[in-house]
Amino acid sequence: MKAKWLAVLAACAFAGLVGSYYALDSEKNILDQAERMRLGGSYIELTNGVTHYQLTGPVHGRVVVLIHGGTVAGWIWEKQVEALAGAGYRVLQYDQFGRGFSDRPDVAYDRGLYVRQLIELVDKTGLPEKFDLIGVSFGGAIAVSFAATHADRVRTLTLISPLVSRFKVPTIFRMPIVGEFAARIIGIDMLVERLVALLEGVPDSAHYEERFVEQTTYAGFQRSLLSMVRSDALGDYGSEYRAVGRQTREALLIWGTADEEISRSMIDQARSSIPDLRFEPVEGAGHGIMLQRPEVVNDLVLGFLRDTNAHSTAPQ
Repeated sequence: MKAKWLAVLAACAFAGLVGSYYALDSEKNILDQAERMRLGGSYIELTNGVTHYQLTGPVHGRVVVLIHGGTVAGWIWEKQVEALAGAGYRVLQYDQFGRGFSDRPDVAYDRGLYVRQLIELVDKTGLPEKFDLIGVSFGGAIAVSFAATHADRVRTLTLISPLVSRFKVPTIFRMPIVGEFAARIIGIDMLVERLVALLEGVPDSAHYEERFVEQTTYAGFQRSLLSMVRSDALGDYGSEYRAVGRQTREALLIWGTADEEISRSMIDQARSSIPDLRFEPVEGAGHGIMLQRPEVVNDLVLGFLRDTNAHSTAPQ
């Protein structure tokens, strides 16, 4: 009799967990053609799905391509796009698969997916053979991976607080089934809390928080995020950094000395792998450096690009 009641209790507990899982589902929206027409913006069909992108600045300007971090979307570059376009550059920002208004295809979200997305995007949008590439955080690692495998396409490389070696993610999210429950129950809240911390002191922080939460309401966000943390996407990029170090290219590294996510040891590894890397530490800045210190970041990036104009075509 006792065993029977224990079985009933276990079944009720399981039903409660399943019920909570579905009740807490925030992915109520679908990214289809009708929704994208409502949202507006530019979209292009690639092999793995539709990509949301934006081209800003003079049509004949020197092209700069921006790659955002692992949990945010292209809107994280707003302040940089304004500065770059204002200085005469043609700027491409886009949402990586799983983020923003790009598709959430049911595929492995490994580094190969993100590199393929970028090469297809620049080719299908008809951008020049060579462009300046800028990546932040996880996007910095993808920029390095792209440069390592498509060296002839990258004129200069700028890395902002880039991922270098394996990024630590709570083990529970790497576990099948259990990870899905954890992501649904506490995952989004954890990501929002992280974003709020990165936005500390940013005047328009509510705007960015709203944009972040919006992307989590589209079906496939959680699945894409779990796939990313379970793949090689957040792994060690040492070989790619060393490959880039063997190439001939001017490169810039910007890093906040108070960054608690990208350690000094990672930065030292990047600098040793790319010997001629120009290093610009920003005292007291954290991982949210682009939003917390946009003027500093913009001045460093624009100064670097101006310095390289002597070796390439200047913006029109």
